[in-house]
Amino acid sequence: MAAELEACRNLLDQRNALAEQAMKAEIALVRTIRERICPLLSKQADGANANDRNELTIDYQALIDCRHKAEEHLLRSQRVLYVNRQQFRFYTAAGAKLARQADGLDQELPDRECSQLR
Repeated sequence: MAAELEACRNLLDQRNALAEQAMKAEIALVRTIRERICPLLSKQADGANANDRNELTIDYQALIDCRHKAEEHLLRSQRVLYVNRQQFRFYTAAGAKLARQADGLDQELPDRECSQLR
């Protein structure tokens, strides 16, 4: 039983690492579009993220609105390459490939042994 649990943990760790890499690819894409749509606001947000002592006042509602505009732009201009099991859309080839791999590992997880870890 301990060996099965360890195997489950290893699969979950692999799946989570792939899913994280896939998400990072998509986050970078949206960020690039956001920077194009709202360059000043994006620069302020990046500066605030780099600075632990958030000295800048950021209009978070404007940042959220800009993020939504970037996502809408993606929906209109890019083809969805993959939708994962959580219904997250992947537009980049790298993100789609990694997400498929993560979902594939998720399929390998035996239900009985790994259900408590999910």
